[in-house]
Amino acid sequence: MANQSNTVSSTYELISQAAQRSPDANAITFVKAMAPAFVDETISYSQLLAHVSRTARMLREHLPSDSDKPGVISFLLPNIPQASFLLWGSEAIGIANPLNPLLSEDALTSLMEKAGTDIIVALGPNPNSDIWQKSVAVSQRLSKKPKLISALIPAGAEFDHYDTLLPQFKGDVLPEEWLPKQDDIAAYFHTGGTTGTPKLAQHTHTNQLTMVHSYLGSMNLAEGNTIVNGLPMFHVAGSLVIALGAVAVGANMLLPTIAGFRDPNVIQRHWDIVDHYKVSVSGGISTSIASMAGIPIGQADISSLKCMITGGAPTPISVAKEIMALTERPLYQIYGLTEVAGGIALPNINEAPVQGSSGYILESVEVRINSKQQQPGAVGEICVRGPMVFAGYLGEAESPLKEGWLHTGDLGYLDDKRNLFITGRAKDLIIRSGHNIDPAVIEACLDSHPDVSMSAAVAKPDIYAGELPVAYVQLHPNASVTEEELRSYAMENISERPACPKSVQILKELPVTAVGKIHKPSLRVLAAEDVVNETLKEFSVQLKSKLLESGVIAIEVNVNSAEIDSVQQHCTTMHEALGLQFTLCEVETA
Repeated sequence: MANQSNTVSSTYELISQAAQRSPDANAITFVKAMAPAFVDETISYSQLLAHVSRTARMLREHLPSDSDKPGVISFLLPNIPQASFLLWGSEAIGIANPLNPLLSEDALTSLMEKAGTDIIVALGPNPNSDIWQKSVAVSQRLSKKPKLISALIPAGAEFDHYDTLLPQFKGDVLPEEWLPKQDDIAAYFHTGGTTGTPKLAQHTHTNQLTMVHSYLGSMNLAEGNTIVNGLPMFHVAGSLVIALGAVAVGANMLLPTIAGFRDPNVIQRHWDIVDHYKVSVSGGISTSIASMAGIPIGQADISSLKCMITGGAPTPISVAKEIMALTERPLYQIYGLTEVAGGIALPNINEAPVQGSSGYILESVEVRINSKQQQPGAVGEICVRGPMVFAGYLGEAESPLKEGWLHTGDLGYLDDKRNLFITGRAKDLIIRSGHNIDPAVIEACLDSHPDVSMSAAVAKPDIYAGELPVAYVQLHPNASVTEEELRSYAMENISERPACPKSVQILKELPVTAVGKIHKPSLRVLAAEDVVNETLKEFSVQLKSKLLESGVIAIEVNVNSAEIDSVQQHCTTMHEALGLQFTLCEVETA
């Protein structure tokens, strides 16, 4: 199958090939409900090709006829089959732009303006979601007014409805002259945008197909296998690594409810899902894996399960051991980026996983570790080059590549067998009085404590040291350990003295992104607030903080009129020493 993926020029041809091989095999199984019984919808490969083709015809009909540029289709959808149809249908006749529906109206407006969006397809009006309201507002703010289409739920006579439009377009195969070429832009995927405005990474069809070929080369998958996909389609792991990888091999992609892994019932009943649908491969990001590790298998039959896959962030070794002990199955880590169409390091499921490794380097990509020490095990920034590396950020004239190399911003090392180990983010380094501290050192220690589910270490601003390490943890249910006990544990087990956290705070839940990664910028805001509260503890103040697009933390201070001059002096000192931005709001003294 892997060789076949290399003979096609576009993602559409890949789908067409799969439909020819296995027309009646299940391509997508969508779980609509799980209680009291499983309720699902299945889509065969022949039906998938038909839906994608008709979607492409419908979109082409609604694109501007006077433009000499490929049409851009932006969509804001949850984990429903229509998201797959729209992704691949858009790539067949234009450029797909899948967007995170949880982004703010301002962020969505900025991204669509940059993309030059021609059509927006969004989840229709839903009392449990503001997706439609945001989509309407964004469409009215854009300089080029796009066509707005609802999906799944009709939005009234004023708007076209995707599910109603689709049957009007016949023709289950697209004309060859419509199809894109290998080097054409297939999609604009946005970056995480955790420290600023998200950017649009341009993927060619070659980028995506190379990813698929590499995936098939590492995964021992076969036609008829079922793969769980609880990740959203705006995320490259969900749309390319899992979804397109499943298509290439002729596997069945299981979508576990409209909310995916954000649905707590999907986690709670995960082993029942494996049992009912005879799942071959499952997994998720590290936070999902940590939650699954705490769910007993009970009477569920998981004999169909070959392995578990995780990615997005390094999974603590303690969590990996828990899930492997529970399932008696290997847990493999993968590593990738939006800029590399999803994958840099993938597992070889024919071999046992290497503890702590994020997978082995794919044949299709070159990896270089920027380190003064040029030997296996030397830590440095991970740099990548190869046909999977993207075509650059849309709208930015300066290429992010240096002689073809993409500098990832991640720190890690390679062993002598080309297994990749991630140690942290270069920008996450905590610099304490000139001493560089890798947060991974602190996190590895705290994650090893039996009461800790997950942890994150960040820099706390400090006037004297510049930055101090602090940590935040989420505990397992029913854990009773105290913050001081955790700090003592860190002091005893971290050999690097400057890396010992100045404080450890227990949070009910660590803040996470839409795909479940720990959101460290939110924790850095909490750490900055602690500094300000400590400095202003003698005053009656209330804080409201946010992270600006520039990465600067802005803090609004509500203060009594009688204290405002004194508070202003302290804030000026903190601004000059720590770079925090302050706005003082005067509150009249009662």
